[in-house]
Formats: sequence, structure tokens, C-alpha cells
Amino acid sequence: MKKKIVFDCLGGDHGLPAMLAGAVTALQKNADLQMVLVGDAEVIKPAVAPFGDRVEVIDTKTNIEMDEHPTQAIRNKPHSSLVLGLEQLKNREDCGAFLSAGSTGAVLTGGFMKVGRIEGVSRPAMCPNLPTAVDDKTFMLIDCGANMDCTPTNLVHFAIMANEYQKARGIDNPRVALLNVGTEAAKGNEVVKQTHELLTKLHDKKLLNFVGNIEADQVFKAEADIVVTDGFWGNVLLKSIEGTVKFVFKAVKNIMTQTLWTKIGALLIGGKLKAFKRAKMDAQVASIFIGLKKPVIKMHGNADSGIVTAAIEYAMSVANLRLDERITKALNKAEPVLTGKNA
Repeated sequence: MKKKIVFDCLGGDHGLPAMLAGAVTALQKNADLQMVLVGDAEVIKPAVAPFGDRVEVIDTKTNIEMDEHPTQAIRNKPHSSLVLGLEQLKNREDCGAFLSAGSTGAVLTGGFMKVGRIEGVSRPAMCPNLPTAVDDKTFMLIDCGANMDCTPTNLVHFAIMANEYQKARGIDNPRVALLNVGTEAAKGNEVVKQTHELLTKLHDKKLLNFVGNIEADQVFKAEADIVVTDGFWGNVLLKSIEGTVKFVFKAVKNIMTQTLWTKIGALLIGGKLKAFKRAKMDAQVASIFIGLKKPVIKMHGNADSGIVTAAIEYAMSVANLRLDERITKALNKAEPVLTGKNA
């Protein structure tokens, strides 16, 4: 039986109305979806009444605000929608994933404190799927903001976790690349060079398909299924991508409104440009915090109802993958290679 999705209905910039509208649409579209909605029951229950026992509601009006200190908020607000939802995920076998648009820091901290990391994982990490210039190809970026300072062991664990996730999604022998300032093995700082050596060892033992270093301008060429980096540079890359897209679309819009002929051109191709933007950039609606015992998923804080629906469907896709079991087995196989015990 498919696992239930636990949903924090109070998180996000647009609050309960957008969260609830997105959840209702997801339930209408997916007959096998079952949810645990955490938030104001007085508002939620009438909206989900048509779905009967497919939806449970846990009542609370307490939310963790975006500007609150994550650790203190988790400890001081045990009845918040975020904490109550994470506890449902941790304690119930029938719950398979947790989703929130709330404070990123609180979601990550709460996931770590309440759900706990998989045994053997040095650090959980955020890993969104991002578009490439090649048809429907995407790549997974890990980490993109959860861990600012990383050791080679952390980065190797990121690679192993992402590798298992991609295989669970149906990608055979995923290509793993290491983000660097050059493709040569000798390039980069000491952490990156040491990580390169360890990933090469795993590749030689056929435990990973490591394709070497990759530069930032290569990630869109679909030459790797996984791009490994620390949370600092991963976040810089992610925000640079988002900022560039906004800049380019704004510049194109300005050009297309300058003359009569450009306005005519805008009418002809404007729809295609918007469709391209939705397909390539707006498709990444949520990111899993991988390395926890159960999936904790963060979606954009400014998510509207449409993004909420897509994020719930994304949560459905990972809720039954048993990533904890896959990651544990993969780490156990890799450990002798990384420690040199099988040399």
C-alpha cells in the first residue's frame, strides 16, 4: 500500500489558502493519494470532507515563522505544524514522506532532530533535480545549501546517496561528476582533490560511475546525472542559475516591447517562451533532504497552489522508494574501500 504524505499546511509565504488549494487539487488528480494535513482544522476539514478517509487532519494554529531561529523554534514550539508533522512521519509506518514550504532552516533542523539521519550517513544533504539543454534530461545537484563546510567523506557520502536515489528513480549506472574549477584531476582545493581520489577508488571497484570533474558551465550539457559539491558552492550555483534566468527573461521582455515589430514578435513567440520557462525552471518545485531515515521535502517558500500540487506529486514519487535501505547497503559496500580495509 502506498504511504501517506504528511503536509505542513501552515508553512510558506502564501499560508494556508495556497497550501490547502494545492492539496485539494492533488487529491482530485490522484485517486490513490492519502494525506495527513497539519494545520487549522476549522478551515481544512470542510475543504477535504469530500475525500473521506483519504485525509487525516491534525489541528494546530501554531506556525514556525521564517525569521525564527531554527533550533530554538523546534524546541520551543512542539505544537507547531512543522514539528507535529515531522513527528507523524517519524512515528508512523503508514507515513512515507513529509512536505513543507516553511523556513528552510527549520525544516532541515527539524528533520535532523525529529526524524534522524540514516546510520552511517555523515551528513544529510539537499539535492534538487535541475534541467539541462538536452530534451527531458536533468541532473541532481547535491548539496545545494544544507552543509556549508564539508570534508571529503561528506562529499563522497553525498555522491553515494544521490547515486542510490537516481537508481531508485530508474536511471541505470548514473554518471557522477564533481564540481570543480577545471576538469583535470589535479585542479581544485585539497578537499576537492581528496574527494576526487576517493570517488575514483569507488569507480575502480564499480561502486560508482565517476566521470571526473565538471565545471559550472558544463552542467547543462547533460554530461552527468549527479553533480557533487558542498552546500556553499552548490547554493551559489543554484542561485546563479535562478538569477541568470530571471535576468535573461527580463532582458528579452524589454527588447520585445521596444517597437511595433518586436511587439508582434512577442505575440508570436511569447507563449513558447513561457512554456519553456515552466518546463525548464519552474519544474523544480521541491527538493528532498536526503540522508534522513524518511524523506523530508522542502518546496519553495513562495509556492502557489500549482507548485504545491506538483510538490505533493513529487513527494508521492519518493515516499515508497525505501531510500534508507538502499543508502545503508551502498554505504556498507563503500566503507571498506574508503577506509582501505580491503586493500
